[in-house]
Amino acid sequence: MTLPTNAFTTYEAIGQREDLIDVITNIAPVDTYITSNTGSTVAKARYHEWQTDTLAAAASNVVVEGDNVTAVAVVPTSRAGNYCQILRKAWAVTATEEAVSKAGRSSEMSYQKMKSMKELAKDIEYALLINASAVSGDSATGRQLEGILGWIATNVTSGDSAEPLTETLLNDNLQAIWAQGGTPSTALVGSFQKRLISGFQTNTRNVGAAEQKLVRAVDVYRSDFGEIQIRLHQQLNTSAPSKIVILGDMGLWQKAWLRPITVEQLGKTGLSTVEFAEAELTLESKQEKGSGMILALPTA
Repeated sequence: MTLPTNAFTTYEAIGQREDLIDVITNIAPVDTYITSNTGSTVAKARYHEWQTDTLAAAASNVVVEGDNVTAVAVVPTSRAGNYCQILRKAWAVTATEEAVSKAGRSSEMSYQKMKSMKELAKDIEYALLINASAVSGDSATGRQLEGILGWIATNVTSGDSAEPLTETLLNDNLQAIWAQGGTPSTALVGSFQKRLISGFQTNTRNVGAAEQKLVRAVDVYRSDFGEIQIRLHQQLNTSAPSKIVILGDMGLWQKAWLRPITVEQLGKTGLSTVEFAEAELTLESKQEKGSGMILALPTA
């Protein structure tokens, strides 16, 4: 087809309105399983401490009739602690940007606040789960809390970074947790490990023919040590080689807030507004033996 002579097209036209929909799409995931599934308490110092204890192992207990009572030696509790970490997100918007007409949001300050609060939630989740060690901090270095990956030390099973996850390796770790008195219930995994678990040959899938579904995923793994929820976690999906974190009673982990999340506005020094959200908290590990971890797994 040939364009008719002197046909006026959109390429020459002046004054066309822009075609910008009034929606902003953000695909970034917000995964806060640890933050959402642990309890909260109050911290009262930058170094937060607590005590743990354990029962003596079972043993033969036979007493002679009429025997005198002899007390056994008392084993003191163990004292543990973690540093409170400060986390912050800040945003600034000029008076002009707040005043102009915008697509997708009526207030730039409100939009940036909403976005920053989600980012702060992701950073808190990262600290609670991924942080491998505690840092005491000083006037030039920020304090850092020790996360779950740092606390788990007893039930650690090492894979082979060249060999994929096996069902035997998973059950070895579950058995280690159970032997310590733990009750494993949830496995946090990345996408590659989730696919491997779904492919275990012992998994049984029962689907009614009328449903016309092909089921390949396994969300609950029924082991000799109980049912394990297999849950994808975005922040375990990016580490290489990857890890699997197996959690037992979530009551064994607890957030301690020195300062809960608050939003503050700084005094104006020009024609812009600066706000920030800040929190200070740490993680209590009441008994790390109730959880486990599988290390050195390939991601592909």
